[in-house]
Amino acid sequence: MLVVYSHFNHNKTMNKIYLLISILTLITGNAQQRKTASLDDVLDKFEKRHQVMGSVAFSKKGVQSYARAFGFAEVESANKPNDSTKYRIGSISKTFTAAMIMQLVAEEKLVLNDNLALFFPTWPNAKKITIEHLLRHESGIYNFGKSSDPKYQNLNPQSRQEVFEIFENAPIAFAPGKKTDYNNANFVVLSLLIEALDSSTFVESLSARIITPLALKNTHAGGIINSAQNEAHCYFWKNGWVDDSDFNNESLLGAGAIVSSPSDVNVFMNALFTQQLLPEAQLQQMLTMKEGMGLGLNQSPFYNKTAFGHAGNLASFESFSAYFPEEKVSFTICLNGNRTDFNDVLIEVLRAYFGI
Repeated sequence: MLVVYSHFNHNKTMNKIYLLISILTLITGNAQQRKTASLDDVLDKFEKRHQVMGSVAFSKKGVQSYARAFGFAEVESANKPNDSTKYRIGSISKTFTAAMIMQLVAEEKLVLNDNLALFFPTWPNAKKITIEHLLRHESGIYNFGKSSDPKYQNLNPQSRQEVFEIFENAPIAFAPGKKTDYNNANFVVLSLLIEALDSSTFVESLSARIITPLALKNTHAGGIINSAQNEAHCYFWKNGWVDDSDFNNESLLGAGAIVSSPSDVNVFMNALFTQQLLPEAQLQQMLTMKEGMGLGLNQSPFYNKTAFGHAGNLASFESFSAYFPEEKVSFTICLNGNRTDFNDVLIEVLRAYFGI
């Protein structure tokens, strides 16, 4: 049977479609307004009580859906933060570093079961420690950050040669693969591997592999905090905010030296999970979990949702970034002052966003 649509019927059909689109747009707009209002209410409460200072951002499918800065980037000058303010993101740096290592794997310059002896043959256990051991904090490399030995207190090597000598002469903590011990030293070593394979500095590799391709405007590695460059100071509370910014994190390299904004970190996380930085095979390797820990990523449940990301802590900076694959949502929060429980802050902010 041949059905011929009249011009009149076509117009009626189109009118119904336009009406449906208008209704859906209105519903979506109202939902976003409610979400924004809920997030503003939560952050208003924290800010009015002088409990936290920092910035937060959400993006969905790579498009920013919410951003808010609160408190002060620098208390002494009453300088307020904004969406471009940069924070020391601490161990979120490890996710950047792991992504760079996996790029080298994708380029067939490295495999996860390669051992350290290929690069640093004179180091303790070099023939037994693999790249995957380092990524999973299973290497048994000495944990300098937890050491009570005076010679490892306040380490601040001024050259790569000094760094190499520290690792070469350090004791062994445990046999590789026998247990997990979260240890910045693992990712310092991974940073040195990136330098060796790229024939560059870690800073140069970070720029070439991540910052430039993703056009990140507010991301770099290391250095002293520079207020003139919109970089936040960090503070702890003692009858008021006390500056805790007298440090230089450059020697942490890919373990904790990266400086960024929540919006930039979200761009990175979205790019990572949408195969803009890595092929699917290497992303899945990063997401292979052992006891909730992958390669530079941790798995975090949130009610009926699952996120993958990393937390960071450096002096009085606290941060957390995560990607929710089912919802295609990236979330990053960076605090430069906090006098309450960080986990409670995360829960309240995420509940407000997801309407839980």
